Amino acid sequence: MGILYSLYLKQWHCSELRDPGQLKSLRTLLNRSGSHLQTLQLAASIHSKRARSIKNLLPKNLKHKVATGDLNSGLLTLYVPAASLATKLRFEEHTLIERLQDDPLFRGVRRIQCRVKSLKSEAPQDAKMSNRLSAKSALFIQEFAESLTDEGFKRQFQRLAERGSDNLPPDQR
Repeated sequence: MGILYSLYLKQWHCSELRDPGQLKSLRTLLNRSGSHLQTLQLAASIHSKRARSIKNLLPKNLKHKVATGDLNSGLLTLYVPAASLATKLRFEEHTLIERLQDDPLFRGVRRIQCRVKSLKSEAPQDAKMSNRLSAKSALFIQEFAESLTDEGFKRQFQRLAERGSDNLPPDQR
């Protein structure tokens, strides 16, 4: 029993008196009260609960089109993908506020503002740039290469033109 007790004390002592530069375990960071991480977790939890409450109040056709923003100084921000939806929600503002008044998460809400912002960030379809030359550009470069007198430059421009016309020399394949 003496060995187990000394191991327990050693583990407790080492965990409490660690070097200032030594990393702490994730569990220690998560369970530390008053930490910045705990504050962020609480804010995220409140935001998530508010978003669920808003979705439960909205008609079925709007539930997946509205994103909940911040509640700051009595102003609740909702994000919608189109101005027409923002207009619909503006007409429902007083009804929504009345229904939210009983919820402690929305205590003090006095106004709802709707912002138009796309909910899903989609990359443009034509965002991928191609490093291929068009046939017309390749032909122009080939004609220019033929007009050059310096053999080094001439060969470089010919190789560039070959890349555009899909006729790569064997050493470039």
